[in-house]
Amino acid sequence: MKTVRILSDFDSYPNGKDRRSFLRGEEPELSNEHADLLIGKGLAEDTAPAARKPASKQKDADA
Repeated sequence: MKTVRILSDFDSYPNGKDRRSFLRGEEPELSNEHADLLIGKGLAEDTAPAARKPASKQKDADA
């Protein structure tokens, strides 16, 4: 199971037959397969710390 953060509102079929509405900002726990599908489509992001990309550091032009 994976917890993901939903990035936009949409409907999906987690078990292949029952429709579920997902709302932006929601953090549901889903099967690994369904979570990976939503992440791959850009509809969700993984909430696990290891999955997050570090923030890029920008240097000031004056520095």
